[in-house]
Amino acid sequence: MKMLTAAMVALGLSSAAAGAQDFPSKPITLIVPYSGGGSTDLIGRQLAHELQQIWGQPVVVENRAGAGSMIGTAALSQAAPDGYTLLVNTPAVATAPAVQNDLPFDPKTDITAIGMVATSPYMAVAGAAVNATTFAEFIAEAKERPMFFATAGVGTSSHFTEELLIQQAGLDADIVHFSSGGDAQVNLMGGHADVYISNTASVMPYVNNGQVKALVVLGSERYELLPDVEASAEAGVDGIDINSWVGLFGPGGMDPALVEKINSDMHAALATDSFKKVLADNFVIAGKDSADEFKAQVEKEMDLWKTLATERSIVAN
Repeated sequence: MKMLTAAMVALGLSSAAAGAQDFPSKPITLIVPYSGGGSTDLIGRQLAHELQQIWGQPVVVENRAGAGSMIGTAALSQAAPDGYTLLVNTPAVATAPAVQNDLPFDPKTDITAIGMVATSPYMAVAGAAVNATTFAEFIAEAKERPMFFATAGVGTSSHFTEELLIQQAGLDADIVHFSSGGDAQVNLMGGHADVYISNTASVMPYVNNGQVKALVVLGSERYELLPDVEASAEAGVDGIDINSWVGLFGPGGMDPALVEKINSDMHAALATDSFKKVLADNFVIAGKDSADEFKAQVEKEMDLWKTLATERSIVAN
């Protein structure tokens, strides 16, 4: 009986490995849970293009926006765990569950973390109403008058990073929620908000155009791609050690061998010259994590943001 059981286990493992090596044998759908034209959509489409070259199968991008990316994420959770439906998403995967208690899926078991595609620090940018040119000056100015922080919506990464900065810097500030990151930045440039926080890919085009000014990158040290922008720790604001990212996900229950193969192919895609250019143009760095490392990071952030939501009394509207 022991020999039979061992043989069955060995057969199952070899079948799983063979299945992973045969993947893919048909077109793949890559869900982008945001509208077209944004930084996540741009990176997702480039990833789809490169994987299509590697796999020799069509990789079709499907934009399924809404509910802070949770509509597209929920759709992924209901797909078969065979690798033929994938998702690219941001830390919204970790922030949304902290305030959305009615999600139709379990974010820790119904989603499989495959790998980090790209990463960069969060950057705070300021509108014309902010006089400060350094972060220390901004903190002083924020203590003279309440600052209005624009977010991309309740429970988004921009919302949570702003709450974290306000808490750690001891600022008196008001949070203003908009319908999206694009809407938040338009209102920032229009003078209806003072500060917005997002990843470098989202905000640097507006910094380069002179429409907003780079205020600070959140973290303990300066970002290698933007060495002239100071880090929040330089002004004595500690306790912020979190980066933005774009990650690749699959449905829950995927075979580990298949996850490992897709992670490996994703890193091959990131190593191409064409993808390197896209990343450099958007001031982001390619991810290097294994699937297990990325999973651990996502779950750590879920716990971090849940704690912050409790401390700051953040609830969904």
